[in-house]
Amino acid sequence: MDHNSKNILVYLFAAAAVTAAFLVIKQRDDRIMTGWSRNAYSADSTAFRATEEERRIAARFADSTLPEMKRLGLLRTYTRTDIETVITVNGSVWRARSQFFKESFLTQTAVYNRVNGFAAAVKVVDHDTHRLLAEIVPPDRKEFY
Repeated sequence: MDHNSKNILVYLFAAAAVTAAFLVIKQRDDRIMTGWSRNAYSADSTAFRATEEERRIAARFADSTLPEMKRLGLLRTYTRTDIETVITVNGSVWRARSQFFKESFLTQTAVYNRVNGFAAAVKVVDHDTHRLLAEIVPPDRKEFY
């Protein structure tokens, strides 16, 4: 076998080895990616799995807490964007509420947003004066003003 034949054989063997390695890696990646959707989770909760208790709190928040607060005159508007949730409230009614109520409301809002894959940031604003009354700063820090 002459020198050119050996070179051709080596190059063919190298190309076959690279192709085999590529196919093995591609099959492994395909197995990993099967069943995983790129947009299934938001950036805030890439590996979040809601517990049964969190799903219950989120359902109760949407079904009864928000409508009841609107009926009582505390809640004016509830707006959600890709960046944050803005809740406008009656400022005098909000200030009359206890600290426990305010913290509980913000906690329920945070759980609702987390379970549904919405942004974690929440702002509670006085409807009349547009003053910031409370907020949740991601990941879960609650601030009251």
